[in-house]
Amino acid sequence: MSIIKEINSLISNNKELISNWLFEKTKESEPPFYTSTDIRVSDKKITAVDTNIFPAGFNNLSDKFIDLASKNVESFFRNKNDKVRKILIIPELHTRNPFYWDNILSLQRILYKSGIESKVGLIVEDDAEFEIDFDSSGPTKVNATTIKKEDNKIIAGDFVPDLILINNDFSNFFPEILLNISQAIVPPIQVGWHTRKKNIHFFFYNKLVDELSELLNIDEKIFSLETKLVEKVNIESLEDRVRVAKIIEQQLTLLNKKSSSGEVFIKNNSGTYGMSVMNISAAEDFINLNREGRKKMKVSKGGMLLKDLIIQESVPTIYKNKEPVYYLINNEVSGAFYRINDNKDENENLNTKGMYFEFSHSIEPSLGLIAKVGAIATGLEIKHILNKNRYTFFCKL
Repeated sequence: MSIIKEINSLISNNKELISNWLFEKTKESEPPFYTSTDIRVSDKKITAVDTNIFPAGFNNLSDKFIDLASKNVESFFRNKNDKVRKILIIPELHTRNPFYWDNILSLQRILYKSGIESKVGLIVEDDAEFEIDFDSSGPTKVNATTIKKEDNKIIAGDFVPDLILINNDFSNFFPEILLNISQAIVPPIQVGWHTRKKNIHFFFYNKLVDELSELLNIDEKIFSLETKLVEKVNIESLEDRVRVAKIIEQQLTLLNKKSSSGEVFIKNNSGTYGMSVMNISAAEDFINLNREGRKKMKVSKGGMLLKDLIIQESVPTIYKNKEPVYYLINNEVSGAFYRINDNKDENENLNTKGMYFEFSHSIEPSLGLIAKVGAIATGLEIKHILNKNRYTFFCKL
């Protein structure tokens, strides 16, 4: 029996137990409005390898999942007793990638199907007011209007939203114009990659899956992902690369005892978009990184320099060169698709140049469960970030 069928069967036999556990953990963590989770399935593991708080691939969902997503949007606001009729979407600030704008069109379609009017608002550095059309991959353009603040409200032209929906991971900063406003903001702007840390996310994720595994009386290694933080790394320093290599060797030894793949991923602790990621099978390979390899690891999205990194267990995908990605709204599975990269093998990072996407037409309960745990972990992570930085939580929802 495959690991997916095995866990699906376990879920089927423990529906009430799992449902009650998810309910309590969701109440405790308050997951964000939406998330996406990259999942790796090997012959022995089903685990989340990344959870995004600002998902940007809604265009990869099938029509069936677009409908499901819209129903989950309705449930989100109904559960909050909030009469939201107008939403302003804040997209990525500097991109002309047509597929990203396909994502925005799909997100607007989901909102429209849930009875919500939406507009796209742009944040600009000066006080300029203008409209601009962005090209999608099809004939439909995305119209966006610059935003301004009046009487503690964000407006875009004559559009006054009830809620601000962020679709920008704010890698370097969050814009002050969105502070101290009367409208709700989801997800909170303080938790972009300028504050998020992968090691914190996986601390909460592994803690949750340990608890879930104990509840189901199964080996915690099925769901967990071994993650080790290494701080203050200068990738150009040979001394630092030797220091990291020693820890890589320790992790490889530890993981090999657990029947792992014999490889690890090295990731920027604050990286996104699949940047600053490499897989390693021998510690000396990190010491001997050439100039191109060091350059690739050194800089992440938005020009962020590598400061800290994580050494993470590599999970080979049983799908050879593809991995499932699950989308959640209101912590309910709202769709899925596959990321595919014909230039990579089962051990490598697929979120790189050459990737493309394929519709998934069904939901595996086991993968949906892991995606929900990933979302709950982000909720705990958000609370940690907001408390640590003493931010005011502006989201009223």
